[in-house]
Amino acid sequence: MLCFAKECDTIITMKTLQIVFCILSALSVAAVVPIAIFFEYYCLIPIGTAFLFGLAMFAAKRAATPKLPKPDFMNSQEENDRINAYLNEHRDDE
Repeated sequence: MLCFAKECDTIITMKTLQIVFCILSALSVAAVVPIAIFFEYYCLIPIGTAFLFGLAMFAAKRAATPKLPKPDFMNSQEENDRINAYLNEHRDDE
């Protein structure tokens, strides 16, 4: 399994959280219409929760995606050599 993070369990947990927050956001959006019919302005509560669950979903997605270092012209040659060595070492994992 291709895993650049130190713990693969963290990535799996974040992917699970991403799915859970997506489902909760969809359920909140689905609750807006019935609540708006019966309680009028109380429909703002599920709209707010859908927005918050959507933000949590994107935060979990960002945390689950590991950021790989890349060589850059602003880095020193030694830093770029270390980054290239790291990338070449982990290229075999693919």
